Amino acid sequence: MTQAERSAHQRRMQTIAQQREADTAQRQQGAATAAAKRWAAAAPAPADHPYLAAKGIKPHAVKVEGEALLIPLRDTAGMLHSLQAIGPEGDKRFQPGGRIKGCYFGIGKPAGVLVIAEGVATGASIHEATGHAVACAMNAGNLLEVAQALHAKYPALRLILAADDDWKTDGNPGMVKAREAAQAVGGLLAVPRFDGERGDKDTDFN
Repeated sequence: MTQAERSAHQRRMQTIAQQREADTAQRQQGAATAAAKRWAAAAPAPADHPYLAAKGIKPHAVKVEGEALLIPLRDTAGMLHSLQAIGPEGDKRFQPGGRIKGCYFGIGKPAGVLVIAEGVATGASIHEATGHAVACAMNAGNLLEVAQALHAKYPALRLILAADDDWKTDGNPGMVKAREAAQAVGGLLAVPRFDGERGDKDTDFN
């Protein structure tokens, strides 16, 4: 391949990448608009919702759409980008096409310490037990992006990454991703401990 051919190939690849980014941005904008409409139309979640009752947590200002809880996912500026719907039995679905990376569900207001966890039940349990503000990143793969975004906004806060200990999952992604995020922002790592016989699904602070 000549230099001219290589340059032409690089330009084509750049054009393709730019088009993909534009398409993604358009899908995410459409999803954010749809999420905002769903959120506005939803009602406050009752404290006796089956999922909340099963997890032993309070609503923390989430809403309900039919039988499903709606969890808002916002960026550090407070803009709503997506939703997570949680059914009575715990099945979870994100808003189609919505942005997840760097977005989170916040519980409480930071006062010196901010905990970053994965799921809503885990985050709610931590907040109710400690009083600390919590950011729920929704999954292990989003912990790093959320931690970096919050560290940039609140550089003086002590960040604590509350890991899911996925001890029955190959590679233990909960621990690996939480440790990676903690190291990236100079935060602390908190790991759940279980007394007595531990069940296969005993992985988090809830």
